[in-house]
Amino acid sequence: MYQDSINHFAQSGEEKAEEVRSHFPAFLIGAAMAGAYIGFGDIIMFTAGAHADPAWAHLVMGVVFSSALTIVVFAGSELFTGTAMYMPLAVLTRRSRATDMLLVWVVAWIGNLIGAMMLAGLFHVAGGGVLLGDGSQAFFSTVSAKMSAGSLELLARGILCNWLVCLAIWMAGRTDNAAAKIMLIFWPITIFVTAGYEHSVANMFTFSMALMGEHPANITLAAAVHNLLWVTLGNLIGGAIFMALGYWLQVHGTGHVSFTPVPVRVRAKIAAHRSKK
Repeated sequence: MYQDSINHFAQSGEEKAEEVRSHFPAFLIGAAMAGAYIGFGDIIMFTAGAHADPAWAHLVMGVVFSSALTIVVFAGSELFTGTAMYMPLAVLTRRSRATDMLLVWVVAWIGNLIGAMMLAGLFHVAGGGVLLGDGSQAFFSTVSAKMSAGSLELLARGILCNWLVCLAIWMAGRTDNAAAKIMLIFWPITIFVTAGYEHSVANMFTFSMALMGEHPANITLAAAVHNLLWVTLGNLIGGAIFMALGYWLQVHGTGHVSFTPVPVRVRAKIAAHRSKK
């Protein structure tokens, strides 16, 4: 029932592992673009939330933030939280090695951070919109709450967040209809933002914006690192354990274990050899 989806995402993970080794600059640029796309979602989220009725603000923020993952999926880019599901599936189906998985995770995370920081810098120079204007009090209050949360709380929020993010990606990948993809992305993302869960890449942009220029004394780089450490770990657990391993075990338990495919680099060599004949 889920074999096709598992193979689809496992192949995506295999291709990412091949790209990061063979075309490192291209992969890093793609990751930076994903970090910026999520940052655009943060901008519209805080902008809409600042002008919404307080009773509905969190729901409004969740509704508009779903645009960020929609852009990532349709435009194409390398989002760290998505690789938390892709790469374990590639390893479980023997398409990639654990070292490939770790490399993709590290490069995607760093690339996302670069993109998020670049967008934050540009947006800051552009005036910062309501984030640094009439909505700055709410913005800094949100950042302060994120940075002051406990480790276990951040870990749990990170797990719940990426369980939902990867669920959105999983569902969108099971249909070829563009309108259906948009709706399937919309619901899980709206849930995670409205509930106040933690997304490491979104926090990269949020913290970068908060730390640039004047900010409250309790907003520090050390607090940002603390948040990102536990949220990143939670995001990995949510994508790798709750989604990738969960669905793989369902298929494994039915006896429909995926075969060991020919690695993508080998298939490329075979295709090139055949084209010469």
